[in-house]
Amino acid sequence: MQITFEPVTFVNMAQYITIGIQSYREHYLHLWEKQDPYPFIQAHLTKDVVKNAIQDPRQLLFLIMRDKEPTGILNLTFDAKKGLFLSQNNLLLNKLYLLKKFSNLGIGGQTLKFVDAIAKKHAKDIVWLYTMQKGKPLEFYKKYGYRIIKEAQIKLPHALEREKAMWLMAREI
Repeated sequence: MQITFEPVTFVNMAQYITIGIQSYREHYLHLWEKQDPYPFIQAHLTKDVVKNAIQDPRQLLFLIMRDKEPTGILNLTFDAKKGLFLSQNNLLLNKLYLLKKFSNLGIGGQTLKFVDAIAKKHAKDIVWLYTMQKGKPLEFYKKYGYRIIKEAQIKLPHALEREKAMWLMAREI
């Protein structure tokens, strides 16, 4: 099994959006009223949003590929302003979403190693992220050395109140 990370461009942007929406729907419908993730998709996975991210030199977007088959998406932001309290040299792991059929195959761990390599290459000393307080992602990130820094919350409309609780987690590089 070969895992590669294909940079997102205007040519493969539609595939990134499709995989992102599908993987998000497979894992996170329970967060939303009527299981409708429209607020999240509108904020993060539309053509305009992704186009702006591609053009932003502080962001890197990737299709995660397994043997040339798209399995998920990855989105990183250099020196995110919300993370400045952690470090001036931070890397935000915005999105790491895998299609359900590719979960639990080691792809997530390989992706985190790729994220660490990018952080080191760009002299970042902290990688940080938000994750839900409930569920498997929390334990996954702990396994790879991320620690809980503080509580956070989903701020988008129509998220279920009982599901809004998140953690901000970080790992020193």
